[in-house]
Amino acid sequence: MKNLLVVFNESIPDEVFKEKNTHLVEVAKKHNISITFKSNSEIFTFLNTNAVKSFGGNLNYDFCLFFDHDTYLAKNLEMLGMKVINNSNAFLLCENKAHMYQQMVANRISIPRTFILPEQQTYKREGIEKFVEEALRELTLPLIIKKWYGSTGEGVFLVKRKEDVYAVIDKFKGQNILLQEFIAESAGTDVRLFVIKDKVVTALRRESADGNFRSNATLGGKLTIYTPTVIENKLAVEAAKVMGCDFAVVDMLKGVTGSLVCEVNATANISNFYKTTKVDIFEDLIKLCMKK
Repeated sequence: MKNLLVVFNESIPDEVFKEKNTHLVEVAKKHNISITFKSNSEIFTFLNTNAVKSFGGNLNYDFCLFFDHDTYLAKNLEMLGMKVINNSNAFLLCENKAHMYQQMVANRISIPRTFILPEQQTYKREGIEKFVEEALRELTLPLIIKKWYGSTGEGVFLVKRKEDVYAVIDKFKGQNILLQEFIAESAGTDVRLFVIKDKVVTALRRESADGNFRSNATLGGKLTIYTPTVIENKLAVEAAKVMGCDFAVVDMLKGVTGSLVCEVNATANISNFYKTTKVDIFEDLIKLCMKK
């Protein structure tokens, strides 16, 4: 029997995470795989003099499905010899939106136009005003402001006035902020494509339930089955590939010039896909683990 470790974030109650993923256990059992669920705070690793060490529990697993944002833990598990899916390099790229967008543009993946604010050791608005003014001329209002890090719609703002742009930048002292083109045609809606290796296995359409410009399910967004176009399928597969993901949730917006990749997620609430589309993505994930 093979042993699979499933890692989730400590902020999610154990019973909630396991309830959402009960079918994963059923599928694993069918393939003679035993599953252990652990939050990232229940796995104890540290950097010894010249190697990663573990303590406080057995980490003798054949592979690991990583559903957390703790990139350091993912890397430590890899250094201990574990097969981690997705790998830590994919997480490093996907978790930092600035790096994510750079990686996609470097590989000719279409994204909304994006300005990454210059970093300052000590925040001074006057030090970045010229940069912001140039960005405003290029993007026009309204526009999106995003923090480099964040999920479930957190740290994402739609701003309609110049003074609000500066208010948000001041709030975060200009740190880890990017300004991005607002795709009005997709306001409150996007599509999510679930990619495993070189194939889109299922897709969802998300739509805001209350006029919110964000369509996240955690903010009340409505989920429906979506059939992506051939172009969207190809774009999603390419985006996941350039980010180094074995599996990914690729979020897309539809603009006047075509589909744009909004984000590539190395981890996401994939149980929503199974619940909404009934496509057995857990079967695909287990098979992915078995091939590694």
